[in-house]
Amino acid sequence: MDRPNNKSDILYFFTILILLVMAAFNLFDRLGYFPIYSWDEARHGVSAYEMIKNNNYIVNTYRDKIDYWNLKPLLSFWAIIAGYKIAGFNALGLRLFSAIFAMLTIIMVTVFVCKKYGKVASIISMVVLSTCTQFLINHSARTGDADSLFVFLFTIANLSLLLWNKNIKWLYVSGLAFAFAFLTKSWHSGNIAIIMVLYLFFTGKYKQLSFKNWFFLGMCMFLPILIWGVFRYQYDGLKFFKEMILYDLLQRSSTTIEGHVGGVLYYVSILLRFFSFWIMILCPLVLLFFLKRNFSIKKLISSKKKNDMIGVCLWVLVPFLLFTVAKTKIRWYILPVYPALSIIVGALASKFLMKGKWIPRVILILSILFVSVNYEWDIDKYLSHPLPDLKQSLIEKITKKTETKGDSLYIYHPSSTANWLQSEVLTAELADDLHVENGGLNEFLKAKNALLMIPKKLCNVQLISSNQLKVITSNQWGYLVYKNS
Repeated sequence: MDRPNNKSDILYFFTILILLVMAAFNLFDRLGYFPIYSWDEARHGVSAYEMIKNNNYIVNTYRDKIDYWNLKPLLSFWAIIAGYKIAGFNALGLRLFSAIFAMLTIIMVTVFVCKKYGKVASIISMVVLSTCTQFLINHSARTGDADSLFVFLFTIANLSLLLWNKNIKWLYVSGLAFAFAFLTKSWHSGNIAIIMVLYLFFTGKYKQLSFKNWFFLGMCMFLPILIWGVFRYQYDGLKFFKEMILYDLLQRSSTTIEGHVGGVLYYVSILLRFFSFWIMILCPLVLLFFLKRNFSIKKLISSKKKNDMIGVCLWVLVPFLLFTVAKTKIRWYILPVYPALSIIVGALASKFLMKGKWIPRVILILSILFVSVNYEWDIDKYLSHPLPDLKQSLIEKITKKTETKGDSLYIYHPSSTANWLQSEVLTAELADDLHVENGGLNEFLKAKNALLMIPKKLCNVQLISSNQLKVITSNQWGYLVYKNS
């Protein structure tokens, strides 16, 4: 840790304050202005809304039927429910706690690195994580997915593991974080358990654990999961658990599902896509670190930071390798590695800046500034141009209208029944508790208390008049009508 110095403390405080403002801007600016995304975000949002409506906070449903496609336990839904309670039934409520958990993850990493590696290292790590585009804007911090909460818990688990030297209680915190991570994103939490096992083995710390320690660790890791399992079993027996194992674990890992294909270098390409400039700084730093130490296995083993190095490297390598081996490849599976990478960049850059020659130090500082400004510019461009979804906007026009609350909602299509996107299902539920239906015009005309969406390109005067329809509202996409009878 850096030596105490009033001036440096003041400078550090204001730098961190500025970076916190930047992180808050990246996370919360126009959070509710972006349209709802059609896949996991919408699915989670629908389930959370229906849990509130059905007063059942254990079973996740989709369109009022038990959901055996999204086979996640309950914590990610609870986070969205809390957002709805605070910010309302809207896109902001859907995403609020994802942004909060991401901010807490950034703060945790910053504090940990400051305690372990000093102020300069913590500033750099904070800059790296606060400008990590995939962590911020791709299926994580700014969306209502499970990933931001999962990364938060993943980070707690691994930081607690690294803090174990201070107090055995940190090991139990790591175990609890594993349990809550499982209750958030199911089998993905297996990465945490594997990291824990390998860390105990490679550091030799398993020898320090008594039977009592193992017992309490096991209780922390599995008792919360068991309690959830008992409550869940009351509703549909073993069916949900069987689907979790057969589909969400075995089928995802052994076969390619839902078109999510990728080769051995898939996740390398993802890192290069979202993190390439930081990788370009990290690689030379790693090389210089080993060259300056005249690297040897013996020196590495005797290093005071050996356990930290083992823990952080496992944090990156285990999920990276496991998901590379798995047949189903999805880019956001490796989101948990970004806090670890930011710690590595901060620690190595700080070491080099403290002891390196002045010209390379200036080059490194300028490189960090260039990369952070470049990524911040990309984030700002993304935040400044939310692409509207006109179909969602049309549904949102009747938000909180008493006369349409709880109505059925249909889409007009002349040749076949139009399919509802998950984002449209959630938008309809949040707007006015509307129930989307799969039928078209004929089903709409037979139904009571129903609304019909008609695309402008398919609408004409004859369609409106012959069916006695009245337009409630319209936009560039089309019209929202009801029967005038």
